[in-house]
Amino acid sequence: MVNTLPQRGVLRVVPPAQLEAQIKAQDEKKAAADTQALSETALVNLAAHIRTQYDMFSNHRNDASAGWSERLLVALRAFNGQYDADKLGKIRQFGGSEVYARIVAMKCRGASSLLRDVYLTPDKPWGVTPPTDPDVPASVMENVQKLVMGEVANLQRAGQPIDPDMIRDRVMQLHEASRQAEKKQGMKRARLAEDKIEELLDEGGFYKALSEFLVDLPLFPIACIKGPVVKIVPTVAWGTTGQPTIEQQPRLIWYRVSPFDLYMTPGASDVDDAEIIERLRFSRSDLNDMLDLPGFDVEAVRAVLEEYGAGGLVDNWDTTDSERAAQESRENPRFNRSGMIACLEYHGSVQGKLLIEYGMTKEQIPDELRDYSIQAWLIGRHVVKCQFSPSPRKRHPYFITSFEKVPGTPIGNGLPDILADVADVCNATLRALVNNLSIASGPQVVVNVDRLADGEDVENMHPWKRWHMKSDPMGNNSQEPVSFFMPESNAQQLLQVYKEFNNIADELSAIPKYQTGGGASGGAGRTASGLAMLMTNASKILQTVAANVDRDVMGPALLQLYDMMMLTDTSGVLRGDEAITIMGVNVAVQRETQRSRQLEFLQITGNPLDMQILGPRGRATVLRKVAGDIGLPGEEIVPSEDKLEQMEQQQQQQQQQMQQAAAAAQGNQPGKTSTNDMGPRTNIAGGSG
Repeated sequence: MVNTLPQRGVLRVVPPAQLEAQIKAQDEKKAAADTQALSETALVNLAAHIRTQYDMFSNHRNDASAGWSERLLVALRAFNGQYDADKLGKIRQFGGSEVYARIVAMKCRGASSLLRDVYLTPDKPWGVTPPTDPDVPASVMENVQKLVMGEVANLQRAGQPIDPDMIRDRVMQLHEASRQAEKKQGMKRARLAEDKIEELLDEGGFYKALSEFLVDLPLFPIACIKGPVVKIVPTVAWGTTGQPTIEQQPRLIWYRVSPFDLYMTPGASDVDDAEIIERLRFSRSDLNDMLDLPGFDVEAVRAVLEEYGAGGLVDNWDTTDSERAAQESRENPRFNRSGMIACLEYHGSVQGKLLIEYGMTKEQIPDELRDYSIQAWLIGRHVVKCQFSPSPRKRHPYFITSFEKVPGTPIGNGLPDILADVADVCNATLRALVNNLSIASGPQVVVNVDRLADGEDVENMHPWKRWHMKSDPMGNNSQEPVSFFMPESNAQQLLQVYKEFNNIADELSAIPKYQTGGGASGGAGRTASGLAMLMTNASKILQTVAANVDRDVMGPALLQLYDMMMLTDTSGVLRGDEAITIMGVNVAVQRETQRSRQLEFLQITGNPLDMQILGPRGRATVLRKVAGDIGLPGEEIVPSEDKLEQMEQQQQQQQQQMQQAAAAAQGNQPGKTSTNDMGPRTNIAGGSG
């Protein structure tokens, strides 16, 4: 029998260093799990906040009484010349014509064309102006003080008395000269800034977006331009070897945003104070690009690709989407065979506590109870990017206005809203006209089938047709088996009604037919000068629309670009004291008048006396302006100011040489002095200098 020892526990001895490493690993694992749980909670909280805001904005916009979604659909139908389903069903039930008078579309095209003549011509509707009273740099003032002190020292060494009034006058003279020189430098910097801004606008597609915006403006209750937003764009550079080099460069981009994709704070009276949500649609390629862009959460983007990359995502469905897709000839997003992935871009204020939970630091969020202006992109349940608003003015990049503004709300009226009743009457009249023309176009036939012979075809009618009849059993053979009558035509009355309401549409829209190429009959429109007067009066109404664009879109958009240039530009082109001036209304009103006045000014001042006053530089300034306004390269035709200054100096040297040669030939005579044509320059002592 074998005796076994009793089983006892074995105590494992772990070295202190290994034990500390194990405890540290456990703590790190627990901290990572807590961080992941906190991050998931933060994502849920921030995503829930954006989703809640979107639901509130969407419910208000789709509200039947206070919203404006249905107005967007009505405008799109009017532009495409289509009736809504309910009215079309009633028309078909009646069996009448479905003709549609596209009066609204015609007026919208006319308004867009007139606005394009203001904002999309060689005459820029904006400019950069230097300060009217620039500050003289401190270094220049120091040089002025040194120059005056040097002149005073020279007087003291010469033993001449010092007059304080003369010193004060000399300082003021030099200060004014410095100020004028600074104004000239400011004008040069302003021209350079204009060229730089124009280059950025061209590269970023601003004018393309503006062209699409001007189509939306008369059509929808609101029209919107978005930008500038930074986008990484691939650029191709061709080297000396002929091989392309592809570089990814950031660029400022502008977009036209469809009013169907915009949602804003219901209670905001000004769009500047509203929170904005835009619906976006991304492809897998767009999401792949996000993996390489700074600021995006790579893990969140990968999660989106994994969850929605195969079948796409449509989770921000709106009631207008189906009909909008049909009107725009696009795929119904509900089916989403393209596999597009929906995204909500949010611009608004979020409490600091949510941002700290999202991952921002205490240094970024000093007070967690305050609200901070952010931009965030939400796809499904994932916030793929969240950042502070890059604008120093804490303003979103959406610039919105209306054809006809309504005080107290950012939602105004478009031409479909203004012409809704008139368009309905015109359509009803036109349908009645077509129906009446159809009925009255030929005779109506009454057939007594009892008198016709058996087998007689009553539906087929043709010239020289023979009708076979049978006798009336009652002996009443006087009744004709077939008779004809002509319905009464009301075409003239209906056409007159249509024309009158068309004229009412001209008055309501302020877009008369002669503004868009149609002739004006009667009254002042019979003569060329009278027609020009009518067009001028009608264009004054559009000045209000141009003022809306200037105030709400052009001015803030260019100011936003100016701010971003000041934040990123290192060339020193801008100093921060320039002003962006918008001249859309002035262009609309004064273009032709200003050009004619400039030409008259050139003719009037083309005489020796005025030329002596203007001088070559003044004349050159006028020539450059006129040449630029008529589309000619004024800077290339007219010499620059530096070139003119060199020409003046050469002319002065030639005159001096001629005077010296004449004096040498005649001999120097005592008591005579000669000065150049610019006159002597006096210093503090009153002598030449």
